[in-house]
Amino acid sequence: MKLIPCILLLTILMPACQQRESSKQSEETTQESDLIQVNLRKQVAINSENVAWESRVHQEAWDPAKTAFIVTDMWDKHWCESATQRVGELAPKMNETIEAAREKGVTIIHAPSGTMDFYADTPQRQAAQKVSFHAAPEAFPINDWCYLDPDNEAPLPIDDSDGGCDQPCANGEPCEERTAWTRQTPEIQIAEGDFISDQGQEIFNIIQSRDIKNIVVMGVHLNMCVLGRPFAIRQMANLDKNVVLMRDMTDTMYNPEMPPYVSHFEGTDLVVAHVERYWAPSMVSTDFTGTPSFHFQGAE
Repeated sequence: MKLIPCILLLTILMPACQQRESSKQSEETTQESDLIQVNLRKQVAINSENVAWESRVHQEAWDPAKTAFIVTDMWDKHWCESATQRVGELAPKMNETIEAAREKGVTIIHAPSGTMDFYADTPQRQAAQKVSFHAAPEAFPINDWCYLDPDNEAPLPIDDSDGGCDQPCANGEPCEERTAWTRQTPEIQIAEGDFISDQGQEIFNIIQSRDIKNIVVMGVHLNMCVLGRPFAIRQMANLDKNVVLMRDMTDTMYNPEMPPYVSHFEGTDLVVAHVERYWAPSMVSTDFTGTPSFHFQGAE
């Protein structure tokens, strides 16, 4: 057998090696280009008594395949008519944000609590129920409401003890608290491949089965369901997830006639700051849509 000189052999092999290396570099570059660059805002205590805080922003690069949106209680109707109106104003922009995230490969979980009967026969509801079981940490209350935790947070900065409805109903009388919702607002599309659930265990199953690292919570209302639901901010923080509030995709139940006697939207800003101090950073929809963040009419 005729031997091939070493120099000639190297000449033959080098293009193949270079091609493989080029392919590897191209794959890495593609993966990096698919990452979502997000800007996260957190409130940081600047003295030991935690009475002075400052906002700090940092950036993270997220893998969309390891990211989920949880759309919280964006119902078709609320007992407070002004709350229903604001959901109607918010929903189209939220739908745009969800669509942009879905196109990037983000998992979308719709969580309109108390309306699962409406969705019982839908593939998105059935898909959530079929995900394999993943055990939460031992004795962890995975399906429980997460109330204000005085060991880890200050009292909420707004008084919502009156229910938080900021305007009378159309008849001029105070709106009466009741179950008014039947489904998620139809303004938000539930697409093929999405999930529907209001159960802490089911949503935990989805997160664990997909190795979700980053969880963006949006919806209403921030001082109640968005903090307290068994799949929402306090719960995910207690599970040591990288949970983030999308602050322009939320609202509060707050009546300006209650302390601290500021406008409804200023009250929402105060609760956002509370979340940023004690539970999770916040972001805006711009990082997913590339368009300006949402503002309610009258809030600017």
